[in-house]
Amino acid sequence: MVIHRVIRKQSKGIMKYPQSFIEEIKARVRISELIGRAIPLRRAGREFHALCPFHKEKSPSFTINDEKGFFHCFGCGAHGDVIGFTMDYEHIGYREAIEKLASEAGLSVPRETKSEVEREEKTKSLQQVMEVAAAWLEEQLENTGEGELARNYLRERGLTPETRSRFRLGYAPADRDALTRAMRSHGISEAQLIEVGLLIKVEDRAPYSRFRRRLMFPIRDRKSRVIAFGGRVLPGEPNADAPKYLNSPETALFHKGRQLFNLDLARRAAFDARALIVCEGYMDVIALAQAGIQHAVAPLGTAITPEQLQLLWQLVDVPTLCLDGDNAGQRAMARAMDLALPLLVPGKTLGIAILPKGADPDSLIREAGRPAFEGIIRDAQPLAALLWQQVMEQGAATPEARAAQEQTLMQKVEGIKHPTVQHYYKQYVRDRLREAQYQRRTPNARQNGGAWNASSGQKKWNATSGNAAQSSPVPPPPITRSSDMSLLTPASNLLALVVAHPGLLAEASAEEFWLHAPMPASWQQQLHHLITELHIDAQGISSVELMHSLAEEIAAEPINQMTQAMVALGVDLSKDEMVRTGRAERLWGEVVNDVERARVKVECAEAEAILAAELNDEKFARWMALKAQLEAIDRERSRFYREDPLIDATTHG
Repeated sequence: MVIHRVIRKQSKGIMKYPQSFIEEIKARVRISELIGRAIPLRRAGREFHALCPFHKEKSPSFTINDEKGFFHCFGCGAHGDVIGFTMDYEHIGYREAIEKLASEAGLSVPRETKSEVEREEKTKSLQQVMEVAAAWLEEQLENTGEGELARNYLRERGLTPETRSRFRLGYAPADRDALTRAMRSHGISEAQLIEVGLLIKVEDRAPYSRFRRRLMFPIRDRKSRVIAFGGRVLPGEPNADAPKYLNSPETALFHKGRQLFNLDLARRAAFDARALIVCEGYMDVIALAQAGIQHAVAPLGTAITPEQLQLLWQLVDVPTLCLDGDNAGQRAMARAMDLALPLLVPGKTLGIAILPKGADPDSLIREAGRPAFEGIIRDAQPLAALLWQQVMEQGAATPEARAAQEQTLMQKVEGIKHPTVQHYYKQYVRDRLREAQYQRRTPNARQNGGAWNASSGQKKWNATSGNAAQSSPVPPPPITRSSDMSLLTPASNLLALVVAHPGLLAEASAEEFWLHAPMPASWQQQLHHLITELHIDAQGISSVELMHSLAEEIAAEPINQMTQAMVALGVDLSKDEMVRTGRAERLWGEVVNDVERARVKVECAEAEAILAAELNDEKFARWMALKAQLEAIDRERSRFYREDPLIDATTHG
């Protein structure tokens, strides 16, 4: 098989890249996502199956394993990693495959220089230093009198010797020179200990141990190599008033913004559970693991970073942040949302689980047990719902305050860089705003047992609500569409709805959309301009008053055109007001979708013409982004038609 041959020859006559660089590529590019862009995949447990792209077959024998980072075909024997697949599937060389994957992973390709080779050798040497130091610290915890205080503390926290061993917990003694002396016996110099952050160098003084009188948590990379330490002060120690946690500094091995505690051990469990929990502290992760919840990690003493978020998304599509219910937890939630929103892509998001005030995963597991914690994780809120809650459910005493909330919400949504995800977030916000508007307009909506369906605007009636149907407004009839409706432009439909129900513009987001809506015909521009003026000058104007004002100012033909659109939509002024406004609310989302579709189609055609004139990456990327946005709008358009099937309007006068 060609792939075997290419992989074996990579080190012969081809530039040898640093092993750490190759590992970083493999860690950042999930093999199932890479291959899934080339061929259809079907999940089967922790693996994916497919028809082999390297030979003809009728039954799938091609498997992809994200945990191990390779593919294998049981039919033809093809086997390899992301580099091998890219080379063979795209028929390119090793260097070109590395450059392509590095670009996808956001990495710069290193040049082979003498200093680069030396740096790679130095890294291996420093990794050996950390391994020896970790073993010595373990020995200090388990087999010395000075480690007794730490052992007692861990017993009080409920950790077993097996758990201590699994996480390689250690203890740093009080003697500032003890580590130096011990490492010297292994041929490790002070300079090496300084370089890995275990010693602190001060001018005119001998180097001394960074960690003293602390419980030690080894921090490991994806291959379980110790690269740093976290140290915790113990209650009862003379330094108990020192900072509770102390981490290794940034070194050649350790970049805290790009690592996660327990990532190496949590990977397999995360693949099995298809879930990943992000806690705030080391002890939380360890307590969960001892309780049987192995798929938990923690950031390293800082708020979660973009690099750490990408690490999480490489393992699962929806990692869950587990935050304390206090003010600090609320601030952490806000930071996490602000970080995640610009980075969202289709299928990748966050869930956020809020613990009871005063509880953390460690204490909750010990006091209430695993089922209580798992229940909280199951109830994790999606990012979109929490964004709404954070911004819009804080109380607004005035219209200005409510408008400011909506403006803040839309600014956050517009920070989402992926156009399709941003589109659906805007749709979600519009639905929630319509729901809130309806509930404010009909205060007894929640008392009668019903609930508002934000996607269609339709009231869901509870059959067990007694006399609710008699005491509540009559729900609007099912949506019907005339077959002539397809002949009307989206702009005409938008004008028709606003005239039929001027209150639609009461919400800031709807008003903002209206103000920037494209009006291709001159008569539409006239109507749009006058309706906008009347909306601003006469808040609360009725449909009849609005139509009368328009008839006084504008010629008969534009009025006739708009009236035809109102009739076709079933929102003409001859309809009962409650029926007309309810119908207009239900059609609003669909008509907005039609207007957006028309606008994006024009922009897409323009982008295609520009691309044809001058082909470059930037213009191609814009054209592709617009196409993706148009596809998303079309999918949303089809949803409206599924929820409200076409019915001949003539049968529902």
